[in-house]
Formats: sequence, structure tokens, C-alpha cells
Amino acid sequence: MARPQKDGADKRDLTIRVRVTSAEKLRIWQMAADNGYTPSDFMRLRTMAATQPLRRVPTPERELLLNVMAELGKIGSNVNQIARHLNSRDETGHGIDPEDINQAMQGLDALTAQVLKLLS
Repeated sequence: MARPQKDGADKRDLTIRVRVTSAEKLRIWQMAADNGYTPSDFMRLRTMAATQPLRRVPTPERELLLNVMAELGKIGSNVNQIARHLNSRDETGHGIDPEDINQAMQGLDALTAQVLKLLS
């Protein structure tokens, strides 16, 4: 599922350029990583005294779970396409039992629910 579109007031479409040395850039990126922020959110937080940045860099575990969720979504899409193809191709009643397809989809739904629970 795609991320919802932002309305005009929430879109960040402007860039502010600041010249820094290589050492300064490295320090900014390191400080952002140490605090769990993206460099943009870190700079926004530090310069505007914002109370909370919009997002944090995911921990390695959370990033892995997010990748698993993406893969589960792709697998679910593939299973759905296979089921649709088999249902349209074989009208004689022979072939894969629809109950097997339903069980595969339920298993995928259960895996997705478990990963979502872990992400919460």
C-alpha cells in the first residue's frame, strides 16, 4: 500500500543549502546517526528547536521487520495472481483445490499480522 499523499502545506519541496567542511558534514551525519535521526530531521530539530522530528532512523531490527513486511506483501500479491490465473484457466474442476489457496492466503495473513505486532 502506498503512503498517503501530503497536501500542499505539508510538502517539503524547498531546499536550503549550507556550506560545510568535510569534517563538519561527517560530524553532522554522525551526530544524527548517534541520536537515531536522519540528517535532515537532525538539522531541523537543532535549528528550529522543534520538539520532535518527523521520523527516526529505524533500528536494525525494525528495518528488518519492515523489509519482511514488504516481502510478505509481494508474496501475497504473487499468490493472489497465481490463484486468479488458476481459477480462470481451469473451469473443469481439475487442478489446485481452492481450499489450498485459501489456506495459503490465511497463513500469509497470519505471518503479516505477527510482523505487524512485532513492529508495534
